[in-house]
Amino acid sequence: MPITDPVKLQVALDHVFKVKICRRCGAKNPWNAIRCRRCRSYDLRPKRYRK
Repeated sequence: MPITDPVKLQVALDHVFKVKICRRCGAKNPWNAIRCRRCRSYDLRPKRYRK
């Protein structure tokens, strides 16, 4: 069942895609992370948004 309310859709997309991925180990981290929670690497990237 698709979400039709634009506000709820934006909240859902932010929840799914506003994370950072570690380039070294692939762990998901919070959006405001500086280092990886698993391997302590500083090499983080934002999660890619694909439709």
